[in-house]
Amino acid sequence: MVDITYTCSLLGFANIIELILLAGGFIAVCIASTGYAQLVDSYSNIIKYNITASPTGDWKAFYDIDAFAIKQADQAILMIVFILTAITFTVHVLFNIRYRYSWHRFSNAIAFLCIIYAFALCGVSIVVACWEDKLRKQLTNIYLNNQFINTPNGFVKPQIGSAAAASAFGFAACVMYLVEALIRFRRLADKLQT
Repeated sequence: MVDITYTCSLLGFANIIELILLAGGFIAVCIASTGYAQLVDSYSNIIKYNITASPTGDWKAFYDIDAFAIKQADQAILMIVFILTAITFTVHVLFNIRYRYSWHRFSNAIAFLCIIYAFALCGVSIVVACWEDKLRKQLTNIYLNNQFINTPNGFVKPQIGSAAAASAFGFAACVMYLVEALIRFRRLADKLQT
């Protein structure tokens, strides 16, 4: 029996918000240009393309990670979590899971998955935020003026703020997954539904 009311429930509403945030983060990270980041990934590129790096730029551990690897990791994590959340949402609706005997065990298992999703999203969002910060600090005026520049990927614009937007979507989704885990562990959805 199909449970259409799940879409209007507290958990269903949380799932819909999570899916929207994950889709937004995926779009933002796809828009983000890796060309600028590849310039500052190595000092030789900075000299080759005659870019003056900011003297106040600080090199941190996360800053040394290759920009293309960051972009691919963020896309992969967002896609995997999106697909798993969509499957969970669909299973709840199609198989009427909330009204079955094993609901609480199933809900607790999903809550543990939500915590794993939250940690994965938080970790990758921190690295993506460092990617945006690295560009801003190392290329200052060129980056902030959104200028076209010749990079290993051809002429590109930095798409200012898209990596920061992807990071913000990731952090927001992280918070929503923690909220969903709390709802499931405390059985708040059950209390509101009865």
